[in-house]
Amino acid sequence: MQSFMTLLSSVSVSMLQDGYRIGLDWLGRFVQTIIESVGIIGVGIICFTLILKAITLPFDIYQRVKTRKQTLIMRGMKDDLDKLQKQYANDKTMYNQKMMELYKKNGYSMFGACLPMIISFAVIIIAFQGFNAYSRYANLDFFVQMSGAYNAAVLENSVDGIDYSAVKDEAGAVVVAEDGSITLTWKDEAGTENTRGVKMNEAFTENGVVYTVVATQNVAYYMTVVAEDAAKYLSYGYSLEATNVTREYSIDTDRLSAYLQANDAEAYTSLTEAENFESACLSYVKGLGATAAKTWYEGHRANFLWVENVWYPDVSYNHPVPEDYATFQKNFGNVNVTLADGSTAPLQNILSEQNYNDLTAGLSAEKEQPNGYFGLILLSIGLMVLSQFIMMRSQKESSQYQTVDGQGAKTQKIMLIMMPLIYAVFAFMYSAAFTIYMLISSLFSLLVTLSSNLILGQVFRKKEEKQVIEVNSNKPKWMLEREARERANGKKNDKNKGR
Repeated sequence: MQSFMTLLSSVSVSMLQDGYRIGLDWLGRFVQTIIESVGIIGVGIICFTLILKAITLPFDIYQRVKTRKQTLIMRGMKDDLDKLQKQYANDKTMYNQKMMELYKKNGYSMFGACLPMIISFAVIIIAFQGFNAYSRYANLDFFVQMSGAYNAAVLENSVDGIDYSAVKDEAGAVVVAEDGSITLTWKDEAGTENTRGVKMNEAFTENGVVYTVVATQNVAYYMTVVAEDAAKYLSYGYSLEATNVTREYSIDTDRLSAYLQANDAEAYTSLTEAENFESACLSYVKGLGATAAKTWYEGHRANFLWVENVWYPDVSYNHPVPEDYATFQKNFGNVNVTLADGSTAPLQNILSEQNYNDLTAGLSAEKEQPNGYFGLILLSIGLMVLSQFIMMRSQKESSQYQTVDGQGAKTQKIMLIMMPLIYAVFAFMYSAAFTIYMLISSLFSLLVTLSSNLILGQVFRKKEEKQVIEVNSNKPKWMLEREARERANGKKNDKNKGR
């Protein structure tokens, strides 16, 4: 049996912690349910976007109908507004006062279409916060799951024993009898409480695992349980003084060497020829975990179209796996994570730089390849420009009437430039998942604009015609043009009949 001092001098290997999460509120869990139920991340994001747009669609339609009605009222007031503008050209205060009186008289409200827009905008902002929270959750969960695969591979050849506790006094110190023995407690599979008295440095065996309780002096007095198995090259120890048992694993280099000699001749040769034998042993065990993490990554890639990892931007200077710990940490900031027991801790305390390097050691290629090629970003910006342009064209008349000084049209031109720029900044800053959201959202808005222009145009055409005739005692320009075309076609048909 290996002594505790020998175990201390053996090569220690740290397990990665798993089971920690970024907390999600009800909205984040709603987003999680939608995206994860679909199975394909990109398709799940599309479904989430469509559901969100469907929720806000009634408000959007109401706003468009209200805007049409307001435009019709504004058209009827155009002559009066033109007169007011000329009459009070040098008195803006009086002009604004008379204009508001005219608005009130005709039932026109400058804010009539604003409330639905505000509601839609609020819903989108709230949903975006939930979506952004889930993006960070899913991004971190990617590494948590890889950590689980890493640990499972490393611990495959480790001791799997019992985590004992010790009888303690009221002060929380382990009770040591006069003969130097202590009482260990544990529960069996049936849940029955068991006890065993043991003396320091005397070994006992349970289910093939050899346990030794060792007392050492290191700043404070404490005792450690060491568990070993002659058939395993990874042993563990833990302090009985600790409230929560945390196993610390150590490599028995002799047993590892014997294991490789019997099972992996190539690895055994590499081990024996290494300049630093203990370092080579540690590298071999860590390599098992890194290989398992890489295998998990390849089977659960968060890719969509040409983007390798949708939780990072669709740009060539980003990589599917962050190239270093600083870049990884930058994606989360100083976030606190929730552990399996419900407590919280800073992320850097749970996944340190060394942990990150060990976990991603097999993903060097993924740390260098481009994550994307700007495709989604260019598509989203182009579609936003097209959507804004069509919306501006469809609301050209409305803008002209709503502001007699032409400021409405100027504002729309500014928005045509600013909105795509804002989207571009977001697309470069946030993940490709968010860019997919923006892309589908713009496409949906474009289709709604085209459809509403067609349907509402037909619905309001007769109302607009009647209103213009009543107010101006003549027909609108579009009607005159249509009748002119009909007359021209009629003359052409008469000529054809004459022949």
